[in-house]
Amino acid sequence: MARLFPSGRALSALSLLFLLGAWTALVRLEVYRFAYLPDPIGSAEAGLRLLTSWRFAADASYSAYRVWTAWALACLTAAPLGLLLGWMRTLALLGFPALELLRPIPPIAWIPAAILFFPAVEPSVVFICFVGAFFPILLAAKTGVEQIDLRYFQAARCLGAGEWRVFLDVVLPGALPSIFTGLAIGMGIAWMAVVAAEMIAGEFGLGYMIWDAYAMARYPLIVVGMAIIAALGSISSAAIRWAGTKILRWSRGGA
Repeated sequence: MARLFPSGRALSALSLLFLLGAWTALVRLEVYRFAYLPDPIGSAEAGLRLLTSWRFAADASYSAYRVWTAWALACLTAAPLGLLLGWMRTLALLGFPALELLRPIPPIAWIPAAILFFPAVEPSVVFICFVGAFFPILLAAKTGVEQIDLRYFQAARCLGAGEWRVFLDVVLPGALPSIFTGLAIGMGIAWMAVVAAEMIAGEFGLGYMIWDAYAMARYPLIVVGMAIIAALGSISSAAIRWAGTKILRWSRGGA
């Protein structure tokens, strides 16, 4: 019976072919304002020219550096803080309301403040990406602790485990699957944030490249820049999920 239906890879390929076909049709038929955009062939030609230029290597390197630096800083701060907020009720009551008040503010809204706080471009862009990655990781870590079955805590304490051992043997491993989900989500949001930050505050980067292409009416480069960001963001998130499956082999569902 399963042979009557396409495989998972075939369905994924069909999805991509449908996207390319719809894109081509909208451009060729000049539907609404799609006539201003290049079709997939024109975008591919522009992409090949861009990939061989030194500017592409510089822009991609700047964006990747900013995203990964911000993401690493968010990991080092948001994950431990989320674990503590989920584990210690008093700390959660004291600190989480203030963090929850800041969470709905989109990263792009922090750009004026970042420019004021950080005179240099690099720290301000990294800060915007940090804000984007921080809250998903924080909430994932906190939620991961809160979802641990209370019987694990009771069993650990019945066996004489102290608070530190409970944290290492129950809290941390129990929350890790949720944390890795938050890490992947945080990485995706960091890539979205870097584009907005570079458009306004950046001098280099893929976001600045897209904005410059729009200003100079080089529309194929806009599509190419978007495709490159999508590829780099997907690769980054896939790397995190792959690391999660390797580290969390004991977990039934992986990361």
